[in-house]
Amino acid sequence: MSTSSRYYIADYKSNHLGDKFSDYSESAMAQAINSHRYNLQYILYTLALHRYLRLRLPGYDYQQHLGGCYYLFLRGMSPEHPGSGVFFDKPPQALIEQLDSLFNGDATHAVMETPTC
Repeated sequence: MSTSSRYYIADYKSNHLGDKFSDYSESAMAQAINSHRYNLQYILYTLALHRYLRLRLPGYDYQQHLGGCYYLFLRGMSPEHPGSGVFFDKPPQALIEQLDSLFNGDATHAVMETPTC
């Protein structure tokens, strides 16, 4: 692996958000991502990639090497409409590190909210 490379997650979705390219706007895709909990999915994918790169890539740095997540809504993509159907996010490094600590059983470093009644 090259230390100058960036690594990305790509997930293809076939969700039908509408018949027009405008139905695949950033806000429409964000709504679909939230309603289907794809945001949780790509956070877990990011955690897995972070852990893998930390083990395998000498000098790994989250900001430098982890590029982020692309969700590609196939029905909204077209060469005539660049960017349509393409959703991108990069979870904050602090979130991924907190989840890493939590999954390692180190709850003292993980920020956890306690529900109040």
